[in-house]
Amino acid sequence: MTTEVLKDVPQGLTRERIEQLARASGEPEWHIQRRTEAFERFLNLPIPSPKQEDWRYTDITTLHLEDYTAVAWSDVPRGSAPTTMPPFLTEQPVVRVFHTAGFGFEAHVPEVLQAQGVQVRDLREVLINSPELLEADLGRLAPIPGDKLTVLHTAAWDSGLYVYIPRNLQIDGVIEIIHWFETPGMHFPHTVIVCEPGSAANIVQSFFSPERVRVFVLGAVEVFCKPNSELRHTVMQRMGRESWFISSIDYEQGRDSRVLSLNVGLGAQLGRTVLQHLMTEPGAEARPLGLFFGDGKQHLDFRTLQDHRVGHTTSDLLYKGVLADEATSVFSGLIRVHPKAQHTDAYQANRNLLLSDEARAYSIPNLEIGANEVRCTHGATVGPIQPDELFYLRSRGIDPEAAEALIVMGFFEVVLREVKPADLRLSIQKLLASKLKGEAPRYFMDLAELDEEVLV
Repeated sequence: MTTEVLKDVPQGLTRERIEQLARASGEPEWHIQRRTEAFERFLNLPIPSPKQEDWRYTDITTLHLEDYTAVAWSDVPRGSAPTTMPPFLTEQPVVRVFHTAGFGFEAHVPEVLQAQGVQVRDLREVLINSPELLEADLGRLAPIPGDKLTVLHTAAWDSGLYVYIPRNLQIDGVIEIIHWFETPGMHFPHTVIVCEPGSAANIVQSFFSPERVRVFVLGAVEVFCKPNSELRHTVMQRMGRESWFISSIDYEQGRDSRVLSLNVGLGAQLGRTVLQHLMTEPGAEARPLGLFFGDGKQHLDFRTLQDHRVGHTTSDLLYKGVLADEATSVFSGLIRVHPKAQHTDAYQANRNLLLSDEARAYSIPNLEIGANEVRCTHGATVGPIQPDELFYLRSRGIDPEAAEALIVMGFFEVVLREVKPADLRLSIQKLLASKLKGEAPRYFMDLAELDEEVLV
């Protein structure tokens, strides 16, 4: 049996074009070679199919890449830079970054942090002016699992950020980054985050696009957490309903590093993230959290890997999602314990709440254990609101719509209570509540305005 190899590519994207523009911008030869080799692999790989385990419940075989223009690689007019941007999720981020795809980025880093060595730079600028910072690691994590689309990203990434937290610096406050995609077509953002030994940071990345704009974002985030570093990292996906969003998020964790990752999926027609915690040295701890709320005909796909490559490492995953109307979700999680990775402690849970008979949630938790002195468990639930829960609230004079909303928001609370700071938690609560039906969103918006001290 042979698999058809599709040759379609985004408009404006050719090997010659990639090589020409990369060389004209001053990229080093080693990176140009990586791009062109990846592009050749892309041409000879099939589009992902439901016959592959990674894509069993997400069918993109009808995708025609030639329907999209590779914005950064073509001469398509981009219009004017937007004059307004979406609001930040935190009230006063200590570092504010606006990344407008196709128009560059603007970073506001306080002078005191700059003097301490904090860097927020354009990734292309770093590649051109400081290639030694990227040669060993750029793209080292992101190609996993290496299908047609991730290889395309390696070949064509077009914009991005380099965030550097220096040794032993613990940043108070939030570094918040807004990624805004307003030009129709295909975009390839790439983020590299480096947390040096002993550092601590809270980084929030939000991906937005306007409604009724046909955008395809194929992105990657690579995070390198050195020994004894601590990171809170939130990725918020709020793309418009006519957009596609596919991204990898990869964490490499050194000795005694601690990472809490929060993956929030609310927007897009099709949203898919492949998130991996790669624990490479003893003492690494990972706490992957996920929140998603799908409605209409949204399709939200989450694939996670808790990869325990050495012993004495810990991971504890919890993803919770609500689906209404005809929305579909897919959660496929794997705990992998390598041989000799003794004394691993890993847990994985996916909980799904269905608000309609047409909504569908597919949950596939997996274990792959190569060592014997470990504690690894997993669980998954999919089901509707229980009638006795509704009856309890109705018996106390709460109408059906409000009762359902209370149950939904309570369902999310176990994850929300782990989100810091409080204003970020409130913003996420409001966004989740905005997808409720009827008058319920207004009620929870008012509730979210309670004094911050009550919710801490």
